[in-house]
Amino acid sequence: MFDFLSYGFFDDPYTLSAKGYHGQDRMSPLQFAVMGTIFVLIILYSLQLKKKGRDNQFLVYKILAVVMPGLEAVKILFSSYYDILNGEGFNWGGILPLYTCSMLLYFLPFVAWGKGRMQRWSMAFFCTVGIVAGLSNFIYLSAAGWYPIFTFGGLYSVMVHAVIVFVGMSLMITGEYVPTAKSVLEGVIPVWMFSVIVIPVNFIIKPIHGYVDYMLLMNCNGFKYIGDFAESLAARGCQWVFSLLMLFVAYPFAAALVVGVAKSVALTVAAVRGKTPAEAAKPVR
Repeated sequence: MFDFLSYGFFDDPYTLSAKGYHGQDRMSPLQFAVMGTIFVLIILYSLQLKKKGRDNQFLVYKILAVVMPGLEAVKILFSSYYDILNGEGFNWGGILPLYTCSMLLYFLPFVAWGKGRMQRWSMAFFCTVGIVAGLSNFIYLSAAGWYPIFTFGGLYSVMVHAVIVFVGMSLMITGEYVPTAKSVLEGVIPVWMFSVIVIPVNFIIKPIHGYVDYMLLMNCNGFKYIGDFAESLAARGCQWVFSLLMLFVAYPFAAALVVGVAKSVALTVAAVRGKTPAEAAKPVR
């Protein structure tokens, strides 16, 4: 195991690599202990917010909607400084906030201050696709491939994914948003909206930078078999087919998965409490 006493909190990937860090924290017992603890705390804090009322809950969302973009800017400046200092140049293919989890920055304000459809679609996103995206990185924390967990780079990644899971979980636990079959479509609408920006960026950057995979629309982060399939399509000049499959098959499937699990949990809890399925489907507030 990498000696956590051998690195500084603000060490960059180049310094960390020279010190012997090569992703030892990723999918390690330490990562699972940290992320497991955070998941339990998210549930407990969401239950507390349920008791404190809607105003307090949305005040938390408003604070996060202001703080997280600021931290993202610091992270980009931090990473870019060391990339440029080490002769790598600006990392167009990886540093821009255009990932699925980056949607936290753009759609949390609609949850915190929005009204009508945009607020409902944004809530649906956090309660479906957002939870899958966040929890996926609870299991496979990408940033831990370059940063130990207890560094600025590592903890920032942990925080981003914890926040996106927290927003979705808290909306459901407090009863502010109750997933239904309609949530599958509503949850992917923000994804499709965001992809209007991301797809052109992916196709512009790839020929220049050599590799880009924002929103997993180019090769799904090289995931086994799926990444190979994406590369085979790209070799035939059909990269766009993979992007469309991700947008209109993979993302809706992820949303449907969460809706199914959420409904099953709600029905189980309702049965324990002696409520009918109809009562379980009603918002708490």
